[in-house]
Amino acid sequence: MRVTVVRPGDLGPSEASLWARFQKSSPELRNPFFSLTFAQAVGRHRPNSRVAVVEADGAIKAFLPFDLGPQRIGLPIGDPMINLQGFVSAGATIDARQVIRKAGLRGWRYTAAPADQPALAAHHYAGTLAEAPIIDLSDGYTSYYVSRSRKFTADFGQQWRSLERRVGPVSLEWGTAAPDHTHQLIEWKTAKYDGARQTFSDRATRNIVEELVVTSSEDCGGLVAILRAGDRIVAISASLICPGVLSGWFTGYDHDLAKFSPGKLAMLATAEEAARRDITRFELGAGQDSYKSRIANASYAVAGGAVWVIPGERAVRGLYRRLHLEREVRPDVADRAATASSD
Repeated sequence: MRVTVVRPGDLGPSEASLWARFQKSSPELRNPFFSLTFAQAVGRHRPNSRVAVVEADGAIKAFLPFDLGPQRIGLPIGDPMINLQGFVSAGATIDARQVIRKAGLRGWRYTAAPADQPALAAHHYAGTLAEAPIIDLSDGYTSYYVSRSRKFTADFGQQWRSLERRVGPVSLEWGTAAPDHTHQLIEWKTAKYDGARQTFSDRATRNIVEELVVTSSEDCGGLVAILRAGDRIVAISASLICPGVLSGWFTGYDHDLAKFSPGKLAMLATAEEAARRDITRFELGAGQDSYKSRIANASYAVAGGAVWVIPGERAVRGLYRRLHLEREVRPDVADRAATASSD
């Protein structure tokens, strides 16, 4: 096996064609976050972005995009703005530890890789297996909507009508290239969440988002959708699209109208319009947010973990992680374990 590390922008048309073919080999890989367009957009704004090109028998078998972090530890490319990570391959047998070693890394961390990637199965952290929720629109929006609980549909209808009475007729604008809308979305996100504030404090991050939301590449196109009540913008969402798949990215809303759940209204209105545009899969992003579980009607398994080159380092970091998790759940147990190990 041979591994060559290049910048995303160094890959040419033949590699791009192969990358796209690999993506079509699996439903989970058919996601804009696995696209070469996403990796190259990140690479234009982050000089530490790389792609490990994995070859065997004279042919490319896989790609692994990553950001080079401190101490030669790799991170998911675009971290923390990427919803899915992992190898882009058509099912080739891959020794992940050898790939990471030959890429010149001590290790590579990931937070949400499809659990069915065999190369990473042995490297998942215990307790990280989770369901990535999706809205399955393969039978159309109406079929999806009527499958929801009576309380869910009643709440949605009541909030929609209440917003219309309070502000004005509610409508969705699908696709806008106005920079002001992206700026407003970021402003709403950073005003409410410390994590978003930290993420968007990096100018490169803003540049990546602003570039991708107006991108029109087939494997990764941008979408900014606006939910209005009358003339007032009440919610804005930024998503990425590839054929048949809409992957939610960021949603922000007017906090003065929070009681109407404008984020949920925008998500369902977007799903309805997506179905009209032959999109059959609306990815909500890995995470255990309660609103996602209420909205989703399907899911697939993802997991977090790390590939460490030196087995001893994996063992030490695994012990540290277990103690850290125990301390969060039962401080008395973690304290006793720490005391015993220091004696």
